[in-house]
Amino acid sequence: MSSIALCAANEATSSFESNCGTNSKVFPDTVLSYDTYGGVTMDVKKLFDIGEGEWLDAQAFQDTLENSLLLWKGQGKRGIWLHIPTCCSHIVPICAKFGFEFQYAKNGLLVMTQWLPEDSLSRLPHGPTHQVGIGAVILHPVSHKMLVVQEKHGPAAARKLWKMPTGLTDPGEDIVDAAIREAKEETGLDVEFDRIICMRQAHGGIFDQSDMFFVCLLHLSQTYKKQLEEGSEIPLVPQEEEIAEIKWMTMDEFAAQDLWQSSPLYKEMNDAMIRVAKSVIRESEDSKGANCLDGELDGQCGFVAKHLPVGFRHGSQTIYLSRL
Repeated sequence: MSSIALCAANEATSSFESNCGTNSKVFPDTVLSYDTYGGVTMDVKKLFDIGEGEWLDAQAFQDTLENSLLLWKGQGKRGIWLHIPTCCSHIVPICAKFGFEFQYAKNGLLVMTQWLPEDSLSRLPHGPTHQVGIGAVILHPVSHKMLVVQEKHGPAAARKLWKMPTGLTDPGEDIVDAAIREAKEETGLDVEFDRIICMRQAHGGIFDQSDMFFVCLLHLSQTYKKQLEEGSEIPLVPQEEEIAEIKWMTMDEFAAQDLWQSSPLYKEMNDAMIRVAKSVIRESEDSKGANCLDGELDGQCGFVAKHLPVGFRHGSQTIYLSRL
């Protein structure tokens, strides 16, 4: 810490002690983390783990929160984040009383936040605003038909619509992995990711979230090639809980379904799928006389995925590169 910052911190602490007394309790650093934006995050579960019961008293928590907020304001802290597990939900009314707002919630966790500066509007980011979905375009290696499913439940089921396998990404899951997983779950097939064909963005979904939907081209695993050469068909195993029927359908027949005809959006999406599929099929047939899709062709349509190390810090991320 620089000498200027140290002096400022000492002044804030002195001011806090003069206002509240030297014995006023604040939350210990062992349950706090500090970010480079002037923020403080408290893991409430850690607080109760180390407290041996002393923090379970509502009045004690309230007094300590009040003291800590005074200290943080004096130190010039900005955003305060409280991670509250379900087992500690009795403190939520106390936090709300002191100006904390609901930021984000999921099973087992509520995040509450407060922006401390009174001379500026909050610059804290919103909670999660998007969900990410995938659609899997899978082509038969010989007939080049598209794999389609009818669902047991939902709006597509009510319309008896034939659709590509679809689903949502799990937290921390790449689009590549989500597409492969959803294809396996809904059809029983082992597949390999080839590229993203197109992406659709929509707004006003559940909890007013936006939706990002990625249409992905997948290739069947090479293990099915031998089966086809031996005269066996590719086994299709519909997911019992969700899928009513599954079959191969020509892409033109898929795109000609009545529902799509009234939708400029889905006509554009289907046109993109057909255009990319034809490009891949043409390249496959032109490549040494091959008549099956092997996923190794270069192609000139869509986005390919590369999972690469960040380099300047730990971890890897996926970048999607245009082939155009």
